[in-house]
Amino acid sequence: MTQVAEQTETLRRTGATVLALGASELLGKVATFLTVLVMARLLGVADFGLLSFGLSLGLLLSVLSGLGLDARLIQLGSARPELLDRCYGGLVGIRLVLASAVLAATAAVLFATMAPHEAEIVALLVASCLLDTVTDASRAACAARQRQQLSALVLVLQRFSVLVLCGGMLLATRSAVDGAVGYLLGTAVGVLGMQAAARRAGARMRVRGSRAEVRLVLRAAPVTGLGDIAAMGVFRIDAALIGVMLGTTAVGIYGAGYRVFESILFVSWTLSRAYVPVIASRPDDRRHIRTWAERGLVVACAVYLPYGVVIALRGDDLVALLFGDQYVHPGVLLGLAAAPLLFGVTHVCASVLLALRPDPVVLVASVLALAVNIGMNVLLVPRWGITAAAVATTTAFLVESVVLGVALTRVAGRFCRLRPLLALVPGTVVAGVVVELVADVALALPAGAGAFLLVWAAASRVLDPVLFGNVVALLRNRPRGAGMMGA
Repeated sequence: MTQVAEQTETLRRTGATVLALGASELLGKVATFLTVLVMARLLGVADFGLLSFGLSLGLLLSVLSGLGLDARLIQLGSARPELLDRCYGGLVGIRLVLASAVLAATAAVLFATMAPHEAEIVALLVASCLLDTVTDASRAACAARQRQQLSALVLVLQRFSVLVLCGGMLLATRSAVDGAVGYLLGTAVGVLGMQAAARRAGARMRVRGSRAEVRLVLRAAPVTGLGDIAAMGVFRIDAALIGVMLGTTAVGIYGAGYRVFESILFVSWTLSRAYVPVIASRPDDRRHIRTWAERGLVVACAVYLPYGVVIALRGDDLVALLFGDQYVHPGVLLGLAAAPLLFGVTHVCASVLLALRPDPVVLVASVLALAVNIGMNVLLVPRWGITAAAVATTTAFLVESVVLGVALTRVAGRFCRLRPLLALVPGTVVAGVVVELVADVALALPAGAGAFLLVWAAASRVLDPVLFGNVVALLRNRPRGAGMMGA
């Protein structure tokens, strides 16, 4: 196979993976969002705040058992396929041991510091998040094999299992404890399904004889683990600090707005799961790295730039529509309006750097962002409330994106061309106008999305016709060749 034919096949396969993962992540996000809505609607603000606190704490603690080693498994399994089975088995073993230790320590603290009823709810949700790290290991094994279609289907199955089991129990009993039990059971369905998907993709989990591979995987933990702890802290520390300083009711109100911001971030996970294995398979090809970094950046900006404008203009209306008027707090989504775009830049840069090696700059950027977030929360939240927490999160992403953008430029060269990004501006402006003019927010969002796509297509055809043609070809799963998006 010629180099051009090989690159074309890689684009075709990656395009199919993006579409499959994008559809599954979207459906999974819908299921997760519906689960949150069911919790908010069937429980009071205080109980919903407690569940939000439990999930935020669980996601923070899951980093301690995850250690960010999914990226290491993909890196090793893509570059050296013969190591994948034992690295996969070793990673699952690592996570089971660490998850058990974290859960035991957390439960002891919870029951010592909280009412038993509240501690039980939080502990169940923490257990769910820790268990989900085993699912992530299986998904990483599928990614290393570049066979992710079945794992995408299993992800949807897991999310809807959580919705059905958690929502069903809440409908039957209106008990937050029963809802947490349903959440845990739905997560367990995903663990079993994702292991089956990994096996179907050709990854056989081998725990015996994997001691050398365990050491090889853990070698990245100081960078990926601490980096993931800091990165998750940027995401979740605000909810924990709000709970301590303002109470769980404030967490519930902040959590509703935060969910609107967070609901779109699946685009980044989808992109990275598709292109990171491709980058990791050719870590010494500077041009190849730069090309895929640019592709990820353009797509991320095309999604997050208009979405940030939408939540700045109509975010409060969206919260009222989805959660109810009692969850609206003017200023939260305005403070988070730039966060999606900044997160997108951050995630693209970090994913590319970690696809090459456990780069310490990712850890440095995450720790710096976490320090900024904590410092701003502690100083500003007592005075200006939860709006200050939103501004702190956005500022933290800004700091992280700058550090990682500079680092990736040094590794791969200039990966950000002006023309593709300029084509997004008129579409974003028109989308903002449409969203502001249409009174019904449920109609305004699809109208704004349609306006953006039409104007972006027209602007892109003028400013960068090669990019436009290749994007259309990719969406049709027929890439035109290796020159796509500035190759």
